[in-house]
Amino acid sequence: MKTSSIQAYWRLLHPLPSLMTVLASGAFVVLTARGVPPIATLALLLVIEVCRQFSISAYNDYFDRYSDAGRPEKLVASGEIRPQVAWGIGALFGVASLVLAATLGLPLLALTAIGLAGGLLYDVGLKYTALSWLPFAVAFPTLPLWAWVGVHPDGDFPARLWWVAPVGAVLAVGIHMADTMPDLVSDHAAGVRGIAHRLGIARSVAVCGAAFGVALLLTLVLWPVLGYRVEWYVPGAIVGTVLALASILLYFKGHVWLKASSMLIETGTLALAVGWLGGLML
Repeated sequence: MKTSSIQAYWRLLHPLPSLMTVLASGAFVVLTARGVPPIATLALLLVIEVCRQFSISAYNDYFDRYSDAGRPEKLVASGEIRPQVAWGIGALFGVASLVLAATLGLPLLALTAIGLAGGLLYDVGLKYTALSWLPFAVAFPTLPLWAWVGVHPDGDFPARLWWVAPVGAVLAVGIHMADTMPDLVSDHAAGVRGIAHRLGIARSVAVCGAAFGVALLLTLVLWPVLGYRVEWYVPGAIVGTVLALASILLYFKGHVWLKASSMLIETGTLALAVGWLGGLML
């Protein structure tokens, strides 16, 4: 039996990962504002991020319609949603995110466009190449910067926040690898040949651990220079390190634990990121 129209279109937007990114963006907005910003500003920023993520999600299924052939749960590939409709939905949400961002100034528009472009480049074909990590390394670090200029459109941009770019890029590579690992077999069968697929599971796990270690070392080295709020940074670093070590130990228990291992390293990476950003931005 076919999925109802409303449910089908909702699934096209990949609501869980999309809204998780929106939630992370909202957390960065609250951190930047040192509390809840004016409701109108918060609502507008969240709507912008919803539109951006929904655009990337719709185009993901549009561009994957050939590699997803034979998978009935993929609604564009199965023909339940026409490709032209998916393309139009992606365009509508993408344009809406840019138009709304422009109302808060050129810096927010530029950062919104960078994040959108990163997601679309991944959809268009970078996911199939050894550069699959690049859109994540470029786009994800812009989220805290995007939150700052959204909350402070007329304020000075603190020079310390530029460190978000290199540290965030390293963390984003680790998250990308961890997110990809559980699906290596099914992705490989579908023709996906991203960086994790080329490296294999063992080396991908090593890259995840190395990315976390490098990011942790960078934040520690920068601590005397930038100064952090200890009550944010230290718990984030400790929790992140414990979860990262647990994920590596779990991996050695066998591939049956791979998904759990992947989730632990992702959660640990996010804990370090939130703790460091909280310590930096506050």
